[in-house]
Amino acid sequence: MTTRPSIPTLNTPEHHFGAMFLILLARSPDGETLRAALSLAENAAIAAWALRPEELITLTVEQYRQLLDYTAAPDVFDLALFLGGDRKQIRTLMDYIAGVMAEVQARYPSPNPQA
Repeated sequence: MTTRPSIPTLNTPEHHFGAMFLILLARSPDGETLRAALSLAENAAIAAWALRPEELITLTVEQYRQLLDYTAAPDVFDLALFLGGDRKQIRTLMDYIAGVMAEVQARYPSPNPQA
């Protein structure tokens, strides 16, 4: 008997629970689409981190992902579902993530080092 692959856990900051619930309710993805969308979001986040701007170079991939999740987890997840988890669309999601991070950086710039 084959076992069904498990659905990955959504690591969502508490303040996004409502939005994530509404996305799942509205889109009602099947298990395969959900797994594909979560994989696409994870891979796009890692790829966006690898291409991050110089100002964010000190962030580890975990820190980058935490900041992204804190600021835009529902939006990234919703776009990944909208794209159907299609790996060919990774650049679309990467560009969106880069835009989110640029907005965060513009709103909260790094302090200037003092001499």
